[in-house]
Amino acid sequence: MGEEKRMISRRSVSLPSIDIFLDEKPGWPLLKTATSRTPQVHHWHTRKVSVVNWAMSLPERFPNHQQNLDSETSLVKKQLQNILNDHKKWFNYNVLKMATSDFSQENLIGKGGCNEVYRGILEDGKGIAVKILKSSTKKAMSDFVHEIDIISSLSHRNISRLLGVCVQDNDLISVYNLSSKGSLEETLHGKQKDKHVLSWEERFKIAIGVAEALDYLHNRCSKPVIHRDVKTSNVLLSDELQPQLSDFGLSMWGPTTSSRYSIQGDVVGTFGYLAPEYFMYGKVSDKVDVYAFGVVLLELISGRHPISPENPRGQESLVMWANPLIETGNSKGLLDPDVTELFDECQFRRMVLAATQCLTRSATHRPNIRQILRLLRGENQVEKWIKEEENEDCFDDEVYPNSRAELHLSLAMLEVEDEESSSVSSLERSNNSGFCSSCSSEEFQS
Repeated sequence: MGEEKRMISRRSVSLPSIDIFLDEKPGWPLLKTATSRTPQVHHWHTRKVSVVNWAMSLPERFPNHQQNLDSETSLVKKQLQNILNDHKKWFNYNVLKMATSDFSQENLIGKGGCNEVYRGILEDGKGIAVKILKSSTKKAMSDFVHEIDIISSLSHRNISRLLGVCVQDNDLISVYNLSSKGSLEETLHGKQKDKHVLSWEERFKIAIGVAEALDYLHNRCSKPVIHRDVKTSNVLLSDELQPQLSDFGLSMWGPTTSSRYSIQGDVVGTFGYLAPEYFMYGKVSDKVDVYAFGVVLLELISGRHPISPENPRGQESLVMWANPLIETGNSKGLLDPDVTELFDECQFRRMVLAATQCLTRSATHRPNIRQILRLLRGENQVEKWIKEEENEDCFDDEVYPNSRAELHLSLAMLEVEDEESSSVSSLERSNNSGFCSSCSSEEFQS
């Protein structure tokens, strides 16, 4: 059971909308109906007709499935050609096969539900990561085009760059630079004996780099982008430990109007990083990335996993473990014991304060990423601004009744009973933040 919890906490998931989530025993009425309508098998089938002949006589369930799939694949190619009008962005399938030794298991470096990522070396010696989406549905193809549309529009040193694409039969392939040091998650939490232990200076540099990437996405793109899956496994590290935000499979275009957020029917992301207003009510804005970045900052500071089922009850969540330390002024208790060298205490205080602000429960009063970046850099007036925010009356108009950290995180870890979920709306509105602000103001893996 413990191992199962660990697997759940580390993967990206898609959850139903909250209306469905709060339904009592969703799906059971349909199951009962389907069971009651199951036709009885007639005995003459088994007596007079062989199983093979009977099966062959059945009508084809999806008579035009392959034809439709081929048509969709052709449409995807046309759409991608409109997005990527540079012929250099198109890879030949045989070139990728050769680069990855025919997609050998030895070169498999990542695997998801329908994705596989392979390490490859091109003829000129360039290292690449080849991501293959095994597409079998129209939606999968549409999502792939959407991802390529977004990531091909981005250009920033801290964002993993798309080298090109390839469409072969029903395989949708994207190609990226190979990140020699793997992911930040592996570097922080990996069990390798010879793993690199990040110094404080390296951790702070990574924090600044990821914040710069998010600032670019939210504020400096031609069209704003919300990543929706910011986490340490999606931060890749180069030889120089330069961070690169990757995997835009869940990303979406941000609003270009005055609307502060949109409502999404399905909640996607990773347990431990989901902002409360998004996880519980489907409200999406760039503030969901800011919340997730707060969790990444805590990981950099502490070296702990965002969700650790092995920890004592009530401390499974990194946020809930860190909260009392910060509230009592013991922020030094957050520091990863692996950081043994002298470090810049001003940077440490700013990073803790930045994490605190990112994890503000109310999305309305959660700072934007540009304000967080200025805080990390120690720019003037930022800490004064934070003090003014703390003194304001914070009426939380985006987090619904009883939106306290404990309930949100219990739901996120799937450890809540049905009756607890269904009572969310009946409890009193809370304006408390998941973190108090009492601390001092002083590319793909190889």
